[in-house]
Parts: sequence; structure tokens; C-alpha cells
Amino acid sequence: MTTTANKKTAAKRPMATKATKASAVKELLEREDGADLEAICKATGWQSHSCRAFMTGLRKKGREVVRYKNDKGTSIYKLTPVEAEEKQG
Repeated sequence: MTTTANKKTAAKRPMATKATKASAVKELLEREDGADLEAICKATGWQSHSCRAFMTGLRKKGREVVRYKNDKGTSIYKLTPVEAEEKQG
């Protein structure tokens, strides 16, 4: 039996952030070094085309995904930092 007080208390609790594959990719891309496609695939279990499609989705949402080659010739992907004003708005 749920009371009104319990419902109000439950509504005030902060929601826990759910660890998702999408959040794992964002964390990898936000690292200072960025991440290569292999690391993203390994972290998510996705195939390479799915990882690239996810990054395209980030671009469509307004995030800037930068790609550059490291000294070994491997493509490295990195998210540019979001400005504090954009996070609030």
C-alpha cells in the first residue's frame, strides 16, 4: 500500500544515471586522447558501421566530432567540449 507521502518522496529522489553503450561511447570520445574505432567497437560490442552511425547521430544533434590520424595512421575520434552556456540551455 503506497501512501501519498511515499509518492512525494519518490518524486523528489534524483534519478540515477543509467550506464548505457551510448554514454560509454561519449565518455571515450570526451577523453583527452579521444578514441579509435576499435576501442569504441570493443567497449560497445557494436560493429564498426554502427559506431560510425552513432557518431553521425551525435553530429546531427549538434555535437562536433573531430577525426584526425595519430602517428600510426589510425583515425582517432574526439568530441569537442560543450561550452557551459550550451549545457545549461
